[in-house]
Parts: sequence; structure tokens; C-alpha cells
Amino acid sequence: MIFLPKIKSWMLLVTSATTLISCQSGANIGTSDVGRNLKPGLQLSSEDYGEREDGSGAFRTHCLESHQSNDDPLVYPDQPNATHSHVFFGNPSVDAFTKAKSLRQATKTTCDGNTLNRSAYWVPALYGADGRRIPYIEPLFYYKTGYHLPASSIQTPPEDLRMIAGQAMPNVLQSTQAVKFRCASWTSNQSWFDDGDPLDHIAHIPDCKKGDLVEMRIVFPQCWDGKNLDSDDHQSHMAYPSEATPPMTGTGACPASHPIAIPEISYNFAIYVTDETGPSTAWRLSSDMNAKLPAGHSAHADWMNGWDNDIMRAIVENCLNPAFECSVGLLGDGTRLVSVIEE
Repeated sequence: MIFLPKIKSWMLLVTSATTLISCQSGANIGTSDVGRNLKPGLQLSSEDYGEREDGSGAFRTHCLESHQSNDDPLVYPDQPNATHSHVFFGNPSVDAFTKAKSLRQATKTTCDGNTLNRSAYWVPALYGADGRRIPYIEPLFYYKTGYHLPASSIQTPPEDLRMIAGQAMPNVLQSTQAVKFRCASWTSNQSWFDDGDPLDHIAHIPDCKKGDLVEMRIVFPQCWDGKNLDSDDHQSHMAYPSEATPPMTGTGACPASHPIAIPEISYNFAIYVTDETGPSTAWRLSSDMNAKLPAGHSAHADWMNGWDNDIMRAIVENCLNPAFECSVGLLGDGTRLVSVIEE
């Protein structure tokens, strides 16, 4: 059983404090004629986009909940009901038997652009104080340059890449490099590279008061070894870059062992604290098995690439490489993904 908070959409993670220092529309149009023979899932858009003053590039998209199950096709392939409960987004066909190639056979998805994004996204289910599941309402999935690597260095991720961010069974709290929580009401005295990215995240679910939002963000590594589409632990073929030094973005680097930079993928959730959910400190993720650690300690996420290659290439070349703010669904070429959210 689940309950649905009475909200239309959360916008805190949609809009950043980043200032657009120059706006353009319809630039970098690709080889196809915009307005003719658009792929299903695309539509024309006159929305402006522009450069981000911090030198990074960003694209965002919605994927709604598609289903819940105890499957994990990466960690427990071909073993139904073998793990804790997961909530899946995007590709509704995902189960224990899903392989990278089979993702692309889906005839519908719950993402912006429908079958242009057949990727699989999943995280542990979240439960309130009374044991009822708390749904993830209209989460956003970011594909960004990140702050650490030069925007021009980002490459299109390889077809069928898959990976995991975070740890499902940690013995200590995880690094906020991968797992980030905060209350939306918090006022940080210090930000990282941008006012919209405060330096007050913690590695577990915080005590947010009723009416506040718990923000949860899981960030994937973005440096690929250039060879393996997966690894035994689903992490070793990927690495995080060295960090840039604020306020200068793009001064970090991928390690020599993992030289290929791809977009920084993150899952971004905002969950209201209500009478129905109970206090946030009493919430638990389905993978929170260590009673000695606070709620949310086991936050992690899985990703399997099912993007249409042309669309992902457009995101990288039109939005990320030129360090543009493309906002939700914009492809930087006068088109956008058809929204899965009813306006």
C-alpha cells in the first residue's frame, strides 16, 4: 500500500540559482531538418537556453515510477525476488531477466520522449514511519558535465553501459560524493561552484520538519575505463574524477585507468514530510539493514543505458559540450522530448 502526497510537482531541483549569461534558441541544429520527420517522442520547441556562468552544461529529464519489485537484473540476474524491494523508473519491462539488449525492445516508457529513452533506473523503495511506501513523485534525472571535468571533454556514453552508484550494505556512512541528503529549508553558508549546490548535504535522511522536503540525490561516477560495459561489482569499470577547486570548474580530471569522460548522471528526489509519512527520521529504505546506522545509509542506484544514440549524442553535443543550460527535455537544437508530465 502506498499513499500519494497532494502535490503537483516539486520544482526545487528543477530550477538552479545558476544565471544564464546568454540566451539562444535553435542553435546547433543537427543534420536533419527540424520540423520535418521528427522522431516519435520529439516536438519543436521555442524555449530559450543559454550558457551557465559556472562553465558547466546541464540536461534534465523526467522518468516516473513504472513498477516495484524485488528484482535486480544487475546484482541478481535471472533470480526473481532475490533482493530488497526496488522502485523502477522509465522502462516498465525491467525484471530479473532483463539484459542490456532487451531494454531496447520496450514499446513504451515512463520517461520524457517515451521510447527515445528506454533506460532503466532503479533505487530502493522508501517507507514511512507506519510501514507504508512513500512514492517518489516526479523525480528528475540529470545528465550534466559536472563541475570537475571540462565541458568539452564529455563524450556520449556507450550503448548498453550499466553501473551502480552507492553501496547497498555499508558498514559506515557513505561519502557524500555519491549519496546526498538535505532539507529543502536549510540555508547553507557555503555553496560549491553554484548557489544552487550548497555544501550542507549529509549521508543519511535528515530530520526535516513537517511541510519541508527531504532532498535525496544519488550521483554516478562519470569516468569510464573505455573497455568494459559492466564489471563484476558493477562499479570497477567506472570512477569518479578528481575534484576541481572552486570557483573554477573543469580543472579536475579522470584517472588514467578510466580516461573517458561521460555525463555525470544523478537521480534527484524531493519528498514532502507529512502527517501520513511520519517524521523523516523514522523513514527507512528497503535496503537499510544496519540498525546502528541512521535511515538512508544504504542509498544506492542502478542504471542501464537504453537511450536512443542520436538523442544522447544531441544532449552531449548541443547541451553539455558548449556548457549550455538546456533545462528539462530541451535538446539544444530547437526540439525537445515530449513531456511525460501532464501540464
